[in-house]
Amino acid sequence: MENKLKIGLASLVVIAVVVIALNISSPTGNATFTSGANYGPINPSFNIYTKCAYLDINDGWDVTMKTSVSYFDRTTGKTEEVSDACGGTSRSVVEQDCEDGYRKWRNVNCPSGMSCVEGACVPRY
Repeated sequence: MENKLKIGLASLVVIAVVVIALNISSPTGNATFTSGANYGPINPSFNIYTKCAYLDINDGWDVTMKTSVSYFDRTTGKTEEVSDACGGTSRSVVEQDCEDGYRKWRNVNCPSGMSCVEGACVPRY
């Protein structure tokens, strides 16, 4: 009985670790992360922005490309559009993505040697 309990608890721990890891670091669909970029958390109020669709290409969480999305804002009842944009510093991007039908966004620090120009991380010269 004691071994079965230990095995059951160990299994639950493994499952919990996998679930947490997938929710924190794995993109969905075609999403990709940019190597060397430092990703902040997804804004927690994303669930009020539904029916998200890409207006150009699906760049996932790739900060080296600028993309635009449209979405329905449940608080205003209007369809809106937004693009990736430079954040609070010259080395950060507010990256937009559509996941599971929701508009999601997060602040991302550009990889080393890159700066934000017009919503994308580009090499500094």
